[in-house]
Amino acid sequence: MSNLEIERKFLLYPCSMKRFLKKEGLDWKAVKIEQFYLLAGENGAERYRKYGNKYIKTIKRGSGLIREEREVEISKTLYEEAKRQNSGGVIKKIRRVVKFDEHTFEIDSFKNPFKGFNLLEVEFKSEADAKAFELPDIFKEILVAEVTENRDFTNGALSRSMKLPSIETDLKDIFAQVDKREDFLKASTNVVFNAYESGSHAVKALVYTLLKTIEANRDAILHKEYEPERLHQLRVAMRKLRALLSQMKPLFSPTWRDEHKEKLAYLMRQTGSQRDIDVYLEAIPNYKQMLPKDLQDGLDALEDYLTQKSKESKDELINFLQSDPFNKEIETLFEFCHNEESIGLSKRSSGPVIIEVKHALRKRYKRILKKGNALNKNSLADEYHLLRIDVKKLRYMIEFFSSLFNKDAYDKMLKRLKTIQSILGEHQDLEVQSQHLKELSQLPELHNDKTMAALNELRKTMAQMEEQKRLEFRDTFKLFAKTEDLFLEMICKF
Repeated sequence: MSNLEIERKFLLYPCSMKRFLKKEGLDWKAVKIEQFYLLAGENGAERYRKYGNKYIKTIKRGSGLIREEREVEISKTLYEEAKRQNSGGVIKKIRRVVKFDEHTFEIDSFKNPFKGFNLLEVEFKSEADAKAFELPDIFKEILVAEVTENRDFTNGALSRSMKLPSIETDLKDIFAQVDKREDFLKASTNVVFNAYESGSHAVKALVYTLLKTIEANRDAILHKEYEPERLHQLRVAMRKLRALLSQMKPLFSPTWRDEHKEKLAYLMRQTGSQRDIDVYLEAIPNYKQMLPKDLQDGLDALEDYLTQKSKESKDELINFLQSDPFNKEIETLFEFCHNEESIGLSKRSSGPVIIEVKHALRKRYKRILKKGNALNKNSLADEYHLLRIDVKKLRYMIEFFSSLFNKDAYDKMLKRLKTIQSILGEHQDLEVQSQHLKELSQLPELHNDKTMAALNELRKTMAQMEEQKRLEFRDTFKLFAKTEDLFLEMICKF
């Protein structure tokens, strides 16, 4: 006998549903499900399912909200025989059945290759009941989208493709949203995505945004009075581009990714000299404050030397920003963004970006905890520097995809990361600048007693400050190491 199946389906965030239900204080019954299809098309499906210890054959006709369904229990032998005839994929999942608010909610959490895929189904007695239904607030918190009418998210479609579908936004619409920004001088990436946006569209949107920042700062350097901040933001945007290629590595073609990582590294090297000079010139007043008054004017010779070098370096910078290597790479990356094809991308880029983002964030976060806990006051400066890079990459990633996260938890996590990054950054600056000052002291232009005395005293003070930064790091990292619950709340929204 046939029955009508009236059902609405909701796509949920890719997090532990067991943890979610526990947090909300909801009881549930769990059952393991295995199923496959001998027929699965737009007009109907022949499904075989192992539901706990039962074996069920179901014939379904229609699609969307209302479908005709005929179900019979079969033997294990018939099930296994049908399974041998199956040429598609076998779906495995855990169903958690929850009674809440006068409804039965069935939450399916799928196993590989759909790990992270959570689907909520609610059945109704009538079409009117289904249309009048409003999802309870506790589920709205983790809702991605309703997919009742989206055939890509039916189990039959999943068994045919055996890959998780995305919910794509047109690239032109994403770029139009980006272009609404008042200016692009700051290397921020305030792009709003839905959690199931395709990886390809998400990374193209981010690359596009960062290229706009590079372009805006290049034009400001070329056509306005030079400001060190413009070069700084241009380089931050390039650094973020390289971080994106590294962090979202599985979404890119290896050859394409490596080629453009190297080209961006070349652009960074060519613009690095002027940035270093800018940093030292900006630091001179602070350096003087670190010295006794009788040694402060000993840095005047260093300032004069750097000012002269800056004039020469700026000319080289302006020439480079107008050169073919620079502009061709920017143009090539813009073409990548606008190309609807998958050139430069892997097959995985068609899937939902949230799955890749969560995996990358968890991996980086665990690495930071492991490295940070291993550091002590006697660790090598390079070990502190490598941790700083990891912290910076984690910060970049959560900023790239901030629209996917719980806002309060995101703000708190970002604040913690910025604090750690700031301490490690100051530690690294002290280490690098001390070494660089030692090299500068060998220059004939700086060979006078007062300058040498000032540089030596400055390096001693820097060494003491570096030790203080290590102590400050230990105290701060102890607090950061307790952020696991906050991290989970950020990426899972609960």
